[in-house]
Amino acid sequence: MRHLPQLQEILHVNKVMSIFFYVIFLAYLRGIQSTNMDQRSLPEESLNSLIIKLIQADILKNKASKQMEDIKNNVQNTMKKIDIIEPDIDVNENMKLDFQTVISMETELLRQQKHYSSPRVLLSDNTPLEPPPLYLMEEYVGSSGVMNRTSRRRRFAETKSHRGEYSVCDSESRWVTDKSSAIDIRGHQVTVLGEIKMGTSPVKQYFYETKCKQAKPAKSGCRGIDDKHWNSQCKTSQTFVRALTSENNKLVAWRWIRIDTSCVCALSRKIGRT
Repeated sequence: MRHLPQLQEILHVNKVMSIFFYVIFLAYLRGIQSTNMDQRSLPEESLNSLIIKLIQADILKNKASKQMEDIKNNVQNTMKKIDIIEPDIDVNENMKLDFQTVISMETELLRQQKHYSSPRVLLSDNTPLEPPPLYLMEEYVGSSGVMNRTSRRRRFAETKSHRGEYSVCDSESRWVTDKSSAIDIRGHQVTVLGEIKMGTSPVKQYFYETKCKQAKPAKSGCRGIDDKHWNSQCKTSQTFVRALTSENNKLVAWRWIRIDTSCVCALSRKIGRT
């Protein structure tokens, strides 16, 4: 009976030690479990992160594909619309280019007129009613009675100031309003522009031409020529002037063309006369 307390104390110590050992063992197992959980959590987190990235990449890819598809559809629709209206665009563009070319061409050519102008060539929107200033002394054939009276007064003044002087040939001058063709300085036939577009009011090209009234103003030919030794005849002479013309209906430019500008007396010696 005396050993009973000691035995109980030993059992109590064993029990405490067992509990302590069990607690340590549980702590050890808990640590191992925690370590395993940590080791498993790392791949899971990495996997989750990878999955999230893949999902995001897939979403971005789908979004980009959709955007590219939309862009492609828009381009196709635009191309279809362009194909539909392309003829009209070509026509309008050609008209626009033609119009700009004409305006630019006319502007340049009209600017060149200052250098190429001739007193016998006139660009005007109205028919001229009197001769150029340099040719007021010539006999002008006008279309109106007023112009005829004006021309007669000028001729009378000219005759009065040069009384006793006569011309060997009689000539007449007028504005030619319907010239359509001419021979240029190279001998080629060119088309004379009768009307030139300039803004809202087109202008026409007029030529002041002079020619002989008749080949023989006198019985023997030219007036005042000795018919015993000379044959004489009045002939219309031509001179080159600058005018707006086109060749083969393509190239429009200022060219030298021939127009009637004077009446001269042509002489030839009679055969057998010295």
